[in-house]
Amino acid sequence: MLTSKYTRSDRSQNKQHDHNTNHIPLRLLLCSLNPPRYRRFFRFTLICFISLFILFQLHEPLQSSIISSAFAADKPPIIIAHVAPTTGRFALHSEADRRGAEMAIDEFNARGGVLGRELVLVSRNPTLNKQHAAQVAEELITQNKIGFMLGAVDSGVSASMSAVCQKYGVIFINTNSSSPAESVANAHRTKFVFDAHGANVNRALLKFALKKNKHKHVLLLTEDNDWGHSNAQASKVYISEYGGIIAGEVIVPQTLPDPAGILKQVASIHADVVAINISGNNQIRLFSQINPQIFEEQSWVGGEVDWEELYPAPGTPRPLYGITWAWNLDTPGTAEFTARYRQRYGKSRLAYPGDVTHAAYFATQALLSSIERAGSTDNHAVIRQLESIKWTAKERMQHHPAYMDPVSHHLQQSVYIATWRSRFDKPELGQTILGRATPEQVRYQQEQNTRLESFADTPHYAP
Repeated sequence: MLTSKYTRSDRSQNKQHDHNTNHIPLRLLLCSLNPPRYRRFFRFTLICFISLFILFQLHEPLQSSIISSAFAADKPPIIIAHVAPTTGRFALHSEADRRGAEMAIDEFNARGGVLGRELVLVSRNPTLNKQHAAQVAEELITQNKIGFMLGAVDSGVSASMSAVCQKYGVIFINTNSSSPAESVANAHRTKFVFDAHGANVNRALLKFALKKNKHKHVLLLTEDNDWGHSNAQASKVYISEYGGIIAGEVIVPQTLPDPAGILKQVASIHADVVAINISGNNQIRLFSQINPQIFEEQSWVGGEVDWEELYPAPGTPRPLYGITWAWNLDTPGTAEFTARYRQRYGKSRLAYPGDVTHAAYFATQALLSSIERAGSTDNHAVIRQLESIKWTAKERMQHHPAYMDPVSHHLQQSVYIATWRSRFDKPELGQTILGRATPEQVRYQQEQNTRLESFADTPHYAP
């Protein structure tokens, strides 16, 4: 079921309120007003009646232009589906992702929408079940007649839903999921990936960690899913490239039933560096049981860690990890973006924006601006515009320009190396940036081999 701003209980309460009010005699309502308010009430009512009378005497075209909204009355809205698992271990990530999409859509609607059409964002929970996610995608396209789809957060969900989108020609914007397979084996002509994935992040982190260690034995800690195995495979290439030796690999169940047992396995294998590919709040559960003293003896590389795993759990240590943006970067536009976010969401659990919101905001902005430049919602025209997306460092609020790779449909962007030092008084200040890498320095070379469907094999879709 599509979500809306108002629940059924809200509407029933309003009806009950109206019902009760209608049974109060008008005489009693008027008598409850003191004399000055009584006179103002009738004066206001008289003005309203006169205004309505004048309005309906106007020439019909002028009357229609006054009554109609800022959007063209004869143009249907463009419906964009936001799909992300709102339950389970990625629930907070999904909320942050939706906020970024909302901010971008509201900005476009405030200036008249796109091509004179209002933008409407609807939300569906695909869960973490890939088969169910595919079914949700099918329903959104064939029954709800959506125009575009964005979100995912989970890479398995993205792979499943984007395959359905390719079948119909619907553009799928992967705002935030970081499996390297998303831009290689699971890439599609209609799919665009806007998050830096694990291969980008681990390339920067492993180089940083192995350079500091005289002995270079690396233990892989890998989540047992598409995302985990894809990132571990990419990491093995970089470990070899930077002179490391793989000491072993511990496979972690996706449900992480026994974090302490996993840590015992890690302790039994001699390693100088532990390369972690564990996602979502599983990282919180794992690191909450680690004695921080171990980080003095080993380099723990956390892969990509999102703000949504850090800020809500400020006491959980994180030695070394990668991000694509932070709310307190000294980059143009960052302070203004943070202020807009906090004005809207500053009293929520995620009171400060993180890299998930940043990525979703720019991914949505890229889609909408591409529709504008194409002058059409035709998917082939919009795809060609998306393939040529470029941002300056200033526009992107990062330290280096970003651009869409037309071969893999993966955005190439800056990666930052960070660490988390607990600050219970001000958790928003717990993150420290240690370094950064350019898009070229973290490029995933396997993307050169990506093979997308041809335009001829991609159905036309013009919502």
